Amino acid sequence: MVHARLHIGAENSGKLVSLVRREARAVAEAEGADMLIVDGPPGIGCPVIASITGADGVLIVTEPSVSGQHDFARVAQLCAHFKIPAYLCINKYDINPELGDSICAEAAQHDIPTLGKINFDPAFTAAQIQCQCVTEYEASAADGESIAAQVRDLWNTLEKRINP
Repeated sequence: MVHARLHIGAENSGKLVSLVRREARAVAEAEGADMLIVDGPPGIGCPVIASITGADGVLIVTEPSVSGQHDFARVAQLCAHFKIPAYLCINKYDINPELGDSICAEAAQHDIPTLGKINFDPAFTAAQIQCQCVTEYEASAADGESIAAQVRDLWNTLEKRINP
């Protein structure tokens, strides 16, 4: 994992993101990794453009809210502009399924497949408290399906799309 530390009030410029990506690529090549994942910031500014430049695909993760729908549309337009395949995941889908479905319909109109609908689950917070990612933390959602399983399913689907 390669990251940068910003101080309070420091700018998160595209230059910084480009530098971190360059370092990450060097580490990935040195370790023989066949994939590099960049976790980009929200929005469509310079840091986002720097995050997606040269990507084989972009997973747009949003939440079912009015601002989430707006942000999704803007990033989708950005991906279309740069001709980068985009995919959708709705986080906390079950807190507003109606709006989540509206975002999925909007994505479908732009040929952006919805790869995942991850439900809200306190297991995310519990995993963080245990210093684990949710895929390591095996708590169950109310409906019996493990949130970790939802995340794994999303990953497997995304990986097949990017590396067919």
